[in-house]
Amino acid sequence: MANTRVSEHHSSSKGMLESRALDNVLVGIFLAFGAVARREDYWAPSPGPILLGSVCRRWRAVTRSSPLLWASIRIDINRPSRFASALHAFRLFTTRSGAWPLEVSITFSNEEEKHHVSSVDMEQCQLLASALAASVERWQHFRTNSHPSFLRRIEQAVAARPSSSSRILETLWVRPYMREGETWPDLGLNIHTTPLTMFAASPQLRHVSLNDDYSFEGEDLPIRLPWQQIERLDIDASFEGCMQLLRDCPKLAQFTIAMAQDYGVEGGVDIVHRALRSLEMWVDDEPTFDCFFECVKLPSLLDLRIHFALAWDADESITQERIVSYLPTCSMLQRLVLRLYEVESDDFHDILRAVPPGLMELEICLEMDKAATIYTNELLEELTFNRGRQTPALLPNLHTLSLLGEGLNMDPTIFTTMIRSRTKENVNCRHGALLQSLYIHTVEDTESITIQDLVEVKAILGDRADIRMVAFAPMYRSPAFPDLL
Repeated sequence: MANTRVSEHHSSSKGMLESRALDNVLVGIFLAFGAVARREDYWAPSPGPILLGSVCRRWRAVTRSSPLLWASIRIDINRPSRFASALHAFRLFTTRSGAWPLEVSITFSNEEEKHHVSSVDMEQCQLLASALAASVERWQHFRTNSHPSFLRRIEQAVAARPSSSSRILETLWVRPYMREGETWPDLGLNIHTTPLTMFAASPQLRHVSLNDDYSFEGEDLPIRLPWQQIERLDIDASFEGCMQLLRDCPKLAQFTIAMAQDYGVEGGVDIVHRALRSLEMWVDDEPTFDCFFECVKLPSLLDLRIHFALAWDADESITQERIVSYLPTCSMLQRLVLRLYEVESDDFHDILRAVPPGLMELEICLEMDKAATIYTNELLEELTFNRGRQTPALLPNLHTLSLLGEGLNMDPTIFTTMIRSRTKENVNCRHGALLQSLYIHTVEDTESITIQDLVEVKAILGDRADIRMVAFAPMYRSPAFPDLL
């Protein structure tokens, strides 16, 4: 009898352990699924624990007993009447997440006409701001596309609390709410005479992304931040503002900046920033671009991305000459991404000749269809590993090549020869690095090489060649290099 009871107890314990292990596996799957969804589109709604718990009794029990599943709070408010349900959801998640650090995303969206904000809606809005303020000490990542007035309400609620600080906050994203002709919702508090200060004392803050409501024109920003500790920054700024940020952020390693048009810009300052390893820049006028690269030295730069959005009458040759003179100073450069609207083949050739030989990754996106290709036979031949050539091939250490957009009308035979020389004819890497990945995204109905022209290239590289026709060139995100180094 005793042996039977011991056996039953052992079986029961084993069953509980197995059940707990299966529950842990489920939690791991749920967390991984949520992480993938956020990586694809952080602002899009994703299945949360409420939806997962509605599948079956077992899943409901697992979600209710796993506080970590509730620590990622993503709320979308698409009309003022939704403030009440948003408040309910936020309170539910903060309660069930226990003491876990929070990842909070508050999104405002409205695809319909502007709605009236009633007094009841405004009351619920204030209650939501107060609930957010009550949890500020648990924020690890905070993202919103709200109007600045909503942040003002949160700040006022934080100030009303005896002791509140964003002491564990690591990431702050404030993105614009886009709507033609107006911003929704208008929640009052629209006249700001003092900067937003609720994030000024955030000792762990490292990653900041601000919209054009917080653009830096060289004067005081309408937001106070611990600039000296920021390592990643995404911001709009004038030339003067950009120079000030480089001075104020000595630890800045990744910098994404949209440079405001400023035809009165003057250089005269020299800045050497030794921490910056990744720079992504949108530029829409030649003087600003020219002054930046004349004044700024980046000896540790690994990843350089330049998006030209110049006016139709701009002289791109000025910017291209500056690139040609600047690239040789970037001796550590590993990745170069250029989005070009207008470039002559000779100028493009000069740019590639100026690239440091250690470059491993290259992406070119051309957004103007031209009859004369910039990928000339001469250029392709200089990129080809050839035992008999007198001079070394261009880009001898290239591992990944990405060619996007319009005007990819190179000679398919010569292009294939170049790829072959860097792959199947270079297995021992005698002539240089082995080309490992190729991206070719050509815009439909343009003068470009076709998929049929690249059959041999696809056969050589297999899954390592992403060759396709697309409706448009990618606007922002690089298909080959989505993340900065």
